[in-house]
Amino acid sequence: MKETKNSGLSFLYKNRKMFAMALLLGGVVGGGISFFIPKKYLSTAIIYPYNSHTRENLVVNPQFGFEVETEQLMQLLESKSMFYRTVEKFKLYDYYGVDTTQNTWHSELSMKYISDVNFYRSKYLSVVINVTMEDPNLAADVANFQVEEVDRYRDAIFRDNRERELAIAELEYTNSGKQLAALKDSIYDLVENKALLYNFVENLDNENFDPSAFVTSPKLEVLVEEYVFELGRNREFRTTFNEMKEALLSPLPSVYSIDTAVPSYKKVSPSFILNILIGALLVFLLTLTFKMVGDKWHSLRTESK
Repeated sequence: MKETKNSGLSFLYKNRKMFAMALLLGGVVGGGISFFIPKKYLSTAIIYPYNSHTRENLVVNPQFGFEVETEQLMQLLESKSMFYRTVEKFKLYDYYGVDTTQNTWHSELSMKYISDVNFYRSKYLSVVINVTMEDPNLAADVANFQVEEVDRYRDAIFRDNRERELAIAELEYTNSGKQLAALKDSIYDLVENKALLYNFVENLDNENFDPSAFVTSPKLEVLVEEYVFELGRNREFRTTFNEMKEALLSPLPSVYSIDTAVPSYKKVSPSFILNILIGALLVFLLTLTFKMVGDKWHSLRTESK
């Protein structure tokens, strides 16, 4: 073990000039390449999720969302719909120079977008939006667009579902009204005084009211019972429909914007020092490998003679 270590150190020392030149050359190459790599700038926005989907609850209990809400917000931000919305808003296929006539343009665009636009959940349960692009102003605009658009996207998802439910509630209310009108017509066919039905309904909750003056036959009694039952259902349907309609007209709560992205003109890549170190290391390892292989080859040829 000790002999191997000494042999390795001896090998490095013996070829120190070569390896020093390799390190120097690699550093120069790495530093030179840095000037040809496009500069990129980082913009960051930080948001917290809502803890309720209604403004009334937010007024009573104004808190940030918890882990579940944060995960839901992350899923929305990372969705394909948000990707398409961002691409169309800023024409990112032009920014990335993607040829849309090629079959692979969508995959290429998606990979570049994912590389530049990142989301992660912080330990404080906030969502951090990092956008790295060659244009600092574009990076800030894209980051802020995520904050603004995710509310509109969520509203669109909920609105589709809520409108379907509202349509069902409206249909139930309408059908109940038709049934109520049909029962009323059937009752009117059996009674002469039309005002008695109104008086009967108005006094349903009056314990001292005597319905015998109105309900004069078994058939009429059955119709009145059905009418009273349907009237109760109709009132419930109307209340549900009005509540859902009011809720649909009310805007959903927005995410909490903690930090708005601003253009940063300090580049985050390429790193001049890092490229020098990487270049020096790569050329050194390449030189070391060739030297060891060359010495081994020379040794084998010598032994074969």
